[in-house]
Amino acid sequence: MSKFFGFSTPTVKRAFALPLALALTVFAYGCSSGSGSGTANNAQEPAKTGQAAVNEKDEKAEITVWMTQVGTLKSGQKPGDWVKEDLVPEWNKLYPNVKVNVEIIPFDGINEKITTAIASSTAPNVLLDTPVRTLAYAQMGALAPLNDVIPAKDLEQIKKNPDVMKMVSVNNNIVTMPYSATISALILNKSLWKEAGAEKLLPQDEFRTWTPDQFQAALKAVANKDKGTYGMTLFALNEQGDQLYNNTMVAFGSKLFSDDYSKYTAADSPAAEQTLSFYNTLVSEGLVHPHPETLSAVNALDYWKQRKTGMIVAGTSHADLVKNGLKDGSVVGPHEYMYVNYPSPTKGQSALKMEFGFGVVFKNKDAAKEKWAKRFLYWSQTENQIYTTATKAFNPFGEAPSWTKDDPELQFLFKLTTKSKDWPVVDPGWGIKGYPEMRAAMFPEMQRMFIKDATPKQTIDSISKKFNDTIKKYNK
Repeated sequence: MSKFFGFSTPTVKRAFALPLALALTVFAYGCSSGSGSGTANNAQEPAKTGQAAVNEKDEKAEITVWMTQVGTLKSGQKPGDWVKEDLVPEWNKLYPNVKVNVEIIPFDGINEKITTAIASSTAPNVLLDTPVRTLAYAQMGALAPLNDVIPAKDLEQIKKNPDVMKMVSVNNNIVTMPYSATISALILNKSLWKEAGAEKLLPQDEFRTWTPDQFQAALKAVANKDKGTYGMTLFALNEQGDQLYNNTMVAFGSKLFSDDYSKYTAADSPAAEQTLSFYNTLVSEGLVHPHPETLSAVNALDYWKQRKTGMIVAGTSHADLVKNGLKDGSVVGPHEYMYVNYPSPTKGQSALKMEFGFGVVFKNKDAAKEKWAKRFLYWSQTENQIYTTATKAFNPFGEAPSWTKDDPELQFLFKLTTKSKDWPVVDPGWGIKGYPEMRAAMFPEMQRMFIKDATPKQTIDSISKKFNDTIKKYNK
């Protein structure tokens, strides 16, 4: 019986609920290869049996996989190494004649490295990365469609949901593997509030929501300038800050983009200005680290690990970061982590930051390489638990993953996904051709606001103009 995203029925083995629609429609479906059983056969063909299956086992091929520095499967493992050390050995038990070469690529200069490889026809067969970057490569025409490797029933349900399609497709073709969903929220060190006798100021309702006033009061309870400790760390040194500000804008009531991505619409309602004014107030009252224009996401993470800040933007992997960090000394204790929502003026509600998709296949003139690249990518997310355990991702075609069972906080994140049918969901804008440029255009305007060179209204107006100029440039 499936209970994913709040759906439960004894009449089917599994349920598929696409979580990013604001009015969620739940679809039930029978067991398919996409649900994590069977083998990664071509989605539009019946499963290969007998001589055909035997012959395929005999096929020889060699593919290259580029992996980002994401996820660990065991203690002491470097991020991303689980692909070569754990995933590929399992693959070779099934397909010993299909060799998989793995290269770990750092995030520094990642976009330049990949676009250069595309231009020089040296791109890998598989890139394990998020659509935040990879959809741009599809816009360049470099990615192979994955429709033919996704089971027909799964494909039908994905295409029924336009919000999910925005994250995994280009021109109605699935280009990033959709069997991966992640959610991010705020994570705080509950120990700081306990020590301040202010635990009661943290969210008390079932889904841990709070208003801006409640949020501000909680920050004030732990902010101590003399000790160099603050309730939160804002940052605007690079484009990574866009997630924090955009997510909160949606929680305050903004819609970021028009449905057809022809316009950035955040400034069309007062909510965006109210959001930036709220963050400006946190700075002026000394509730967050001073001079956020000089701080990056890396700085915020370091402060959080050292108990110098109360909370940061975080995903599921931050739970392991604390657990492992307390053991190896990279995290200062006591550190009792707790996931909470972004503040929202609407009581009992927030905005969800959920993202779909992971991994792409580059087009290749060698049909065998492209075939086996697709097969490997599909298999990696549907036929074993290694991927979801290492990356702490949810499979939207399955139930709560086993890695959440011993951690109430991770179970809370999984439970939070059920609110996608009721709460607004952040549209990341990945389908916009100039999306990377837009991210880079935002943080200088935030810097101007934080040094008081622009008001919140001027800031959102400038951001909107830059974003919309970028959209127009690519839509000519």
